[in-house]
Amino acid sequence: MLTLNQEHNSKIHPMKPLLSVATILLMIAGCSLIDRPQVAPSFTIELYSTTDHAEGDIFNLEQQQGSPTFINFWFPSCPPCVAEMPQFNKFYMQNKNDVNVVAVQLIGLDSMEDGQKFVDDKSIDFAVGPDTTGKVSVDYQISVYPTTIFVDSEGNIAEYWQGEINAEELEQKLTNLQRSKD
Repeated sequence: MLTLNQEHNSKIHPMKPLLSVATILLMIAGCSLIDRPQVAPSFTIELYSTTDHAEGDIFNLEQQQGSPTFINFWFPSCPPCVAEMPQFNKFYMQNKNDVNVVAVQLIGLDSMEDGQKFVDDKSIDFAVGPDTTGKVSVDYQISVYPTTIFVDSEGNIAEYWQGEINAEELEQKLTNLQRSKD
């Protein structure tokens, strides 16, 4: 698990101005917010090309209501983020008719090109796209990478998970969300 502060101290690149903007926004949000949101903040992101999505497709959280949505916050140079991606892909392939999965990439330490290369190299099937402005990460108060947000079928945040997660844990979270709906 990487915290933004650890990454900030060890990997600042003066030639990457987006890093500074995203990092500052996230650090300010992480230090000043009192309560996490209960309703999942709405967002749209333009997706990378993956097996199940074309480059430029739009993921709109509001259009996902009716099914649970798992939102993963990550970036390609984050070792635990990289380690859990095959687990997310396995989970998605087994459950794609019952749950929406989207990975939201922090831009700054890695570029959009790095993100697309990563999903190509790893043959990712689910929706993946960049948080180009940092707003999605701020709205969800993300300061640890990876973090996964579990949103129920009505658009409410059921749980935050900080750190690496595996397919079995994802299965359990989906089962819990399905039980709570009944």
